[in-house]
Amino acid sequence: MKPSYRDRIDEASIAMMDCDSKVGVLATEDESGYPHLSFISSIQALGDDSLTFGQFSAGLSKRFIMDRPRVGFLVLSADKRYLSGNATYTHSANTGKEFDRYNNKPLFRYNSYMGFYRVFYLNLDRISALKPLPMGAIVFGAILSRIKALFVAKSGHDALPLVGRKLFSQLDSLKFLCWYDEKGEATLLPVVQATSAGSDRIALTGVPFGKALSRIPDGAKASILCLNLQMESVLVKGRYHGGTLDIERVYNSMPPKMEYVYPRSEAIEPVRSF
Repeated sequence: MKPSYRDRIDEASIAMMDCDSKVGVLATEDESGYPHLSFISSIQALGDDSLTFGQFSAGLSKRFIMDRPRVGFLVLSADKRYLSGNATYTHSANTGKEFDRYNNKPLFRYNSYMGFYRVFYLNLDRISALKPLPMGAIVFGAILSRIKALFVAKSGHDALPLVGRKLFSQLDSLKFLCWYDEKGEATLLPVVQATSAGSDRIALTGVPFGKALSRIPDGAKASILCLNLQMESVLVKGRYHGGTLDIERVYNSMPPKMEYVYPRSEAIEPVRSF
């Protein structure tokens, strides 16, 4: 059965998104049509039909959202409940009530060197109901994924660096998969069971979320964001083939320097100005 969506945010979801101790993921579309996933813990509801999030660092997602305003999102609470949906970016502001509210949060109130300097506004398109993560199935799926990884490992290009492989192999790291559905909407799913299979692939089984994963077309452009409780993170992009993601690009999503680390250009650029 496909997930059911609504066009309004209920009270329980509003309360969950208002909490600071949550994980938020935003999916924008990059210049090549791949999902670009960003850790956005500040995402929250504005009434029952709008969303906002605050910006305090400059990554690629803020650039992509200007050109392609339709986005996907997922929010995971500290008590392991999650929701997902889609929204459309409308505008941003660096003053106003929401701007003041973000900068008055305890983490930023007395922080003179790292505060929110911009607020993004989005109109809600659709949102799922709050659902609990099936932790028992996730643990079993993680074991199966690690067994699968032994048989599909590939390391011909050394795409994912060692620190990224270690991050993906951590049992307590969070992973989020995104692809585009038949209507072109970004669809996000928590895939904690995913693990690295060598340096060129990510492996995951259909335990849990087998039905959802089976709907991903073979060869679809997809991405997986992996992060741990220390906020170390890495983003991989590639083609999805029945439970494996063949890595084509690797993005370091951690400040202060967020950039692609694979593939790297080896060309030496001449100095043209002094």
